[in-house]
Amino acid sequence: MKNPFLSVSDRDQTEYLTSRCSLNRAVLKKLPLYGIEDAIEGMTFNEIFSTPVIVAEIRRVSRRYGIDLSDEPDYMLPRLLDDAIDSDNPRYRQLAARVVKQFGNRLGLLLLTLKKGEKENRLARADWDDTCWEYWRSLKTVILTGGLASSMLGRRFKESIQTIFDMAGEKPYHIMLFDNGTYVGMMGLAQKLMKDDMTSLVLDFGHTGIKRAVIKKSGGEIGEFTAQESLPSLHMKSHFANDDEKRREAIELHRYIVNTIAASFRAAPNPTALDDTILISIANYTHNGLLNSERGGYAKLCTINTDYASVLEDDLSGELHRDIKVRLVHDSTASALYFADIDRSVCITLGTGFGVGFTDIKIQ
Repeated sequence: MKNPFLSVSDRDQTEYLTSRCSLNRAVLKKLPLYGIEDAIEGMTFNEIFSTPVIVAEIRRVSRRYGIDLSDEPDYMLPRLLDDAIDSDNPRYRQLAARVVKQFGNRLGLLLLTLKKGEKENRLARADWDDTCWEYWRSLKTVILTGGLASSMLGRRFKESIQTIFDMAGEKPYHIMLFDNGTYVGMMGLAQKLMKDDMTSLVLDFGHTGIKRAVIKKSGGEIGEFTAQESLPSLHMKSHFANDDEKRREAIELHRYIVNTIAASFRAAPNPTALDDTILISIANYTHNGLLNSERGGYAKLCTINTDYASVLEDDLSGELHRDIKVRLVHDSTASALYFADIDRSVCITLGTGFGVGFTDIKIQ
């Protein structure tokens, strides 16, 4: 079945994912199964399941069990939840059991919604036609990646998903977990877009963090992977009082991106051996170097130039004194590239929101 979420570039005939695929803004108009958590009916997928929502629930439930998490930063709480599953402290185990079951059930209900594609939910998603719902129904495997899919947390979520589908009498998706999800997008880019005997700088610009590595490919495989220290994503504001403020923030973000890439290039073990093409996974629906201007912290870069890759190429070439080329790829698509050999599958990143990438994409 043809993937309705993919489009083809006029420039080089390569496929790219459109923003139509987003799950975050989908509305759960009708629950596919009642009696589990009926209060989430009518909410968007992003309001039902995301890292910020889970973090808020961890803090709420921790107070109920008399656990003081006031000194714990938000970004540490998913890891704390994972550790609490098998904690020696019964209060921490109770906290984990409650929150993990709640969000495992929620994830199961959302996947069941996509699988069943009931009329009420179809009508609530105006930008999807029947082919979109039928494509989700035709998928065989769901690959879960990201911090919320790792270790015991991911395993418990998988069990809950199976239980929800069993209760509904619906054939489940095959759920695959990928524990080492931190660098999966970067490895996907290297695997598909690097030539043999090439050493490249590869980066992943996410909503909350920037990952960096120097990767060498040989014999058709990733031969060496040298990670650099991760950095915070800064200047990620997405709502502005006026256009002037938006452009000022875009310029600050652009400067940060250029400085980060240039510093990463120079920090490589042997910068002169690096290929002139820099591969970048970015949290934006991008193709041919063009950014989507609608949503997310990186969208404001369009106020500088929609062809953002060309801007980066010019500035980085001047900064590094080399003829730099930049390849921008949607972050979840980059992750899906790593699983390209898995038929009829979708890669869902569980992070700040849902990231979606389809493994049948043809990119070159």
